[in-house]
Amino acid sequence: MKRIFSITLILLLLTGAACAETRESVIYLEGEPEPVTETLYETPWGFSFWYDADLLTVDESMSENGYSLTVYPTDSVLGVYMEIMLPEAIGMDSWEYLESNTGFDTEYESYYTDTGTEILGYVKPAFDNDVIQGFYAASSNNKDQVAIFIYCLTEAWEGWGHRLLHTLQTITFGPLPAVLADWAENYEAAPSVTVSDDEYATWILFIARRPVSDFQVLALEMNEEYDFDAQTVYSLGTLTPGTPVRVSLTFYGDIPNNGISFVDGDGTFHRYAVDMSGEDGSLYLWAF
Repeated sequence: MKRIFSITLILLLLTGAACAETRESVIYLEGEPEPVTETLYETPWGFSFWYDADLLTVDESMSENGYSLTVYPTDSVLGVYMEIMLPEAIGMDSWEYLESNTGFDTEYESYYTDTGTEILGYVKPAFDNDVIQGFYAASSNNKDQVAIFIYCLTEAWEGWGHRLLHTLQTITFGPLPAVLADWAENYEAAPSVTVSDDEYATWILFIARRPVSDFQVLALEMNEEYDFDAQTVYSLGTLTPGTPVRVSLTFYGDIPNNGISFVDGDGTFHRYAVDMSGEDGSLYLWAF
């Protein structure tokens, strides 16, 4: 499984650089993986997403009412764009938007992203198959939601269309976790803590986006109620940007067995499972 090591992102966090957060990712075009550097875009409406800033432009100025934005190719490819809209922009919730544009009996494609966003969508050809239109509804566990419309020339769908589809699947509602995780076998500058020392152990780097306290590494076990029982295996105290920690952990099977907990700057306690993406092998955290 390919492991993506986000060197650019880590360097930005370690140096405290006041510029956009980036990460390394993989997009699949016509079945072939293509490495991309993605930039985090945080909107004023409580959601964020990652996009390829070298190829795509995000434009909030095209919104007529201030509740939507448009993403389109930077080199002005005609007939290709994606619009992300809050319910306030369309006068209905995202599910009503989806049904009104696709029909009530439509069988939707379903996505559940690594960040906990649920997406339903439908792609249909239009205008004698010269144009493909995609309609999507994205929502969080807290019922935050947006509607997404993709307009793409049929001939550009396998390229630009899939780039936009990849971008919409990174939509995250609410603030990003204060801590992120990444592979770190080759990153030896950070202090190292050995939690697991068996032959399958691997190094994980935990990096703080903002200072946290009472940072703990957890061993997770799923109980009969399908919840996690968590046991602290190591306490690290305070974790701050610029001072990441490297921890050796072992992953067993498809069910997460490693986690972390910490107290955010506002005093809120958080617990996250450490999981691997089935798409590219990158690490991500999800709350439990």
